[in-house]
Amino acid sequence: MEGWGRRFVGCGGVSRFFQWRPNTFLVRWLPFFLSRAYLGLFGRIYYIIERQEGDAIRENLYAAARKVPFVAPLDEVVHSTFLGIYTHYFEKLVTAYAPVEKVYRFVEQRTTLQDERLLQEALALGRGVILVSAHVGGIEFLPVLMALKGYPVAMVVRFKTSRLKQTLVPRAEALNIRLIDAGNGDGVLFMALDSLRENRILITACDEFKAWRPAPKRWAEFLGCSCPMDRTLDILHRRYRSPVLMGLNRRMEGGRYQLKFNDLTAPEPSLGSGDIQQRALQILEQYVCDAPEQWYQWKNIRTVLGTGICEEDRPVLGSEATRPPAVADSALHAQQA
Repeated sequence: MEGWGRRFVGCGGVSRFFQWRPNTFLVRWLPFFLSRAYLGLFGRIYYIIERQEGDAIRENLYAAARKVPFVAPLDEVVHSTFLGIYTHYFEKLVTAYAPVEKVYRFVEQRTTLQDERLLQEALALGRGVILVSAHVGGIEFLPVLMALKGYPVAMVVRFKTSRLKQTLVPRAEALNIRLIDAGNGDGVLFMALDSLRENRILITACDEFKAWRPAPKRWAEFLGCSCPMDRTLDILHRRYRSPVLMGLNRRMEGGRYQLKFNDLTAPEPSLGSGDIQQRALQILEQYVCDAPEQWYQWKNIRTVLGTGICEEDRPVLGSEATRPPAVADSALHAQQA
């Protein structure tokens, strides 16, 4: 049955599957609670069709549970992780295809900012701000929220479909959001630096593993494993000495969101010292351990952790042991430009 879904909707991969044209039409016209329920059902169909992809996510969750402590029982985490994936694509499609007035109202009414003063103080320096995020919670709403608050924004994005790009670019321009296409190769870095020079908030993700630029002989720690140190954040920071903050838009109870800021250039003692990328991964790990269902990179985690994620550090107890982790696909994969 693998691959049948690709032929059925004329495309491959979970993102393209969700962006099937009838889905984008329904998201535009249905109330949000109905489109969320519909996309949840559609997501279940995808993982029935592409069973191996769902199994890989489960296996990586079981493997990670042997390295770091999750707050919730593992069986509950696995179930919630798939619900989180469906919600992520609801947020993505709403941002791109729902009427903009509804999107603005939804984002403004449901999101609170914590420690916003850190962002304001950083912007006051006039050197731009590098806002590090991750594939956590409502990341799709992050640039819209910043723009609605009156902040000048630039964001590095990777468009999965040309149709999505055609839809998002004019919406972004209407809010003074500069979208930097990650597919532009080396030009991405120059456009990012230009945005900082203009005192914009440059939003980038610290867990876009396939796009990492590993630093030679330098390693970070993440989820109990060693991984290569991505040097992108340090390159951006050194050029203009731009402040670096981390902002993760967590989902809260009642369909609400909370965007919390952390200062990566002056971290708390509990986070340790070291490279900016390492500090970002330390904060991300705290969030992942607390709410692993809100992180979307479980399918890709072996890209950087390789076989290390499968080395057992502690036993999985009780109902957690229903499925053993599989052998890692390979060692470190080559990065994507």
